[in-house]
Amino acid sequence: MRKSIVILIISVIFLLICSSVCLADASTISPDQPGTYNIGSYKVWYFAFPYGIYQATIRYPSISNGQRTPVDFSGAPYPVIIIANGLAGSEQQITWIPEHLTSYGYVTLCFTPPHRFSFDATQWSYGFLGGFRELQKQNDHRFSPMYHLLDTKTCGAIGLSMGGGGVIEATGSINSVIDASVALAPAGFPSVFNAAQNIIVPIQLQVGTVDKLVPPNHVKKIYTQHITNDTNKEYLSINGGNHIGFIDEYYTRVAQQWGIDNSAGISIEQQHNISKKYFIAWFEYYLRNLDEYYTFIFGQEAQKDLDEGVLTDLQYNIT
Repeated sequence: MRKSIVILIISVIFLLICSSVCLADASTISPDQPGTYNIGSYKVWYFAFPYGIYQATIRYPSISNGQRTPVDFSGAPYPVIIIANGLAGSEQQITWIPEHLTSYGYVTLCFTPPHRFSFDATQWSYGFLGGFRELQKQNDHRFSPMYHLLDTKTCGAIGLSMGGGGVIEATGSINSVIDASVALAPAGFPSVFNAAQNIIVPIQLQVGTVDKLVPPNHVKKIYTQHITNDTNKEYLSINGGNHIGFIDEYYTRVAQQWGIDNSAGISIEQQHNISKKYFIAWFEYYLRNLDEYYTFIFGQEAQKDLDEGVLTDLQYNIT
């Protein structure tokens, strides 16, 4: 009789453990899928000396989708992430990035620099740091939609091309406020290389294998030769991805007609899904300390992508 009771108790405990594990797994959204938050937005402008006025859109978790819709305070305070496009581009051409991030409960600021055709990566770097200062102001201003909504001690940054070079420079700058960053096909300039050596926070580099404008070997050089092994870093190459595949679908199709990039081997949707799976997991792991996202960037899920040819290269350094 006693033996039967002991067996029954052990069985119940086992079932409870299995149930809790299953619930934990079920609560983790695959990072390529939309998050649970609606998205509100509004425009801002801010000044960064000596470059001038930056135009930006702030997006935030809201009760419903739309411009200046009521804030959803359920997950506040929210970490912040600053975002930028590349040379000749604007924040209106990469809306898929801030929208995906905001759906996961990040307040995002996506900016366009004053001189879009400039090859000065520092202009983008100042945009990232100035964008963070603008969000701080919004958080402290009583009549701002962001009033006391933000976790201003937790900041991420992500940029494409010149924006990616700006991310690296801003992340490696003196007294940088960035806690984790992602550079998509980052442009390489001396100021970027010099700053990369000073990076001490986690940084992820992504590139497409058929990128004509910023080839994989250029990005990998930043990973291997400029970012030191004293930091957590990751490099991944998306099989069949190109440069323009990192922007919004409409603008990608327009750019394809100009022939400025190699033809992609995967669809725009596929490139977006692969990219966002890795950058969402990166930020969730390093900004929110959510261990369940480890598998998507360093563990079995990441290795599966490499084994199945979704990625052609995956390297990382964990200190």
